[in-house]
Amino acid sequence: MINRTFPVLLILLLIFISGCTEKQADNPENQTDVSENATITHKTYGAFTLPEMQLQELTVNSTAVVFTTSDNEGNFRKTYEKPFNETAFRDLINLFEEKRFLQMEERYVPQEGQPLVTDVGTLEISLEDEVHTKTVTVDPYYSEYMPEGLQEIDSALVELRAYALSTSRDEAEEIAEAWIENAPTYGYDGFDLKLEDHEVLETYPEQHFLNYAFTSRHGGYGNRTDQIVTEALTPHSMEITVSEREVRSAVIDGEWDEIAQKPLEKEPHNDDSTEVVSGAEEDLLEMKYPVSEEKTPWDQWYEEGNIQFIKAPNEPELITAYYGTVYGIEVFDIINDESFYTGKVKESDSEQMRDLGWTDLEEE
Repeated sequence: MINRTFPVLLILLLIFISGCTEKQADNPENQTDVSENATITHKTYGAFTLPEMQLQELTVNSTAVVFTTSDNEGNFRKTYEKPFNETAFRDLINLFEEKRFLQMEERYVPQEGQPLVTDVGTLEISLEDEVHTKTVTVDPYYSEYMPEGLQEIDSALVELRAYALSTSRDEAEEIAEAWIENAPTYGYDGFDLKLEDHEVLETYPEQHFLNYAFTSRHGGYGNRTDQIVTEALTPHSMEITVSEREVRSAVIDGEWDEIAQKPLEKEPHNDDSTEVVSGAEEDLLEMKYPVSEEKTPWDQWYEEGNIQFIKAPNEPELITAYYGTVYGIEVFDIINDESFYTGKVKESDSEQMRDLGWTDLEEE
């Protein structure tokens, strides 16, 4: 009797184990292979930054890398797109599989003993294919709150964001030349456009400084239709700045703002007879920011890959880049005296600096 019962029990046990194995295989979290048709997103929101940059989303698949920015309602939307290939995307998928993204926790927050970082917003990294739908949230968005594997995934996606925003030399020249040809001055009577010089400032994103020469058939600037003009071949030079695939500045002959369509306002310099652009001599105010053990906003910004330098910046360079890039504020003569960071800002920027935690130097 015992001999007959044992084989039956063994068969039933094998059937039970087989059923459990099938159920585990059917669970998406146990299927670690990610399809090459997957879509990966890297989204940040809620950081203390420019309103039009509140929502930033990177989307990656096997053919393209797309980065978009907008406010929280989707206004002021900008889109930057670059091609991607299956091999590079497979490498990215391999990273997700190697670091076991599908098995990670759904949310990472500060743990006891970790510093609490503010104003950096929230990060969501998502992966979706035919089988998996997984989102991992880091709130606040701070690398020390993530496991090492998630840090590596985040860094790879931040690099792809920089790639989406990048502008090659050829692209910058195409953008600049198309813009010049459709601008009022050149479009009216310009010809013989030539690139004289092209320099690239390797910041994040890059800034391209291009100098062009061209000739107009008449004197003056802008669209001179219905104006009395002199019929004389007039040589011109134009300085163009291209960043994030847009023309940010265009000045002809050092005296005409081609974007604003008006002369550059100049006034006599106080010290000599040279001229400076109006506003450059605005009074400066000395301000201070307390030194503490908490991570500064500019260090956090740098760690998250929001700017890249050719070499590691010193602290004054980083502070200057942070306030200039994020808030459009120039900070001069920065010093760390161990108790405070001190620096000078234009009086018109002082109120915003106070909102950002700075105080007047003379305040106790």
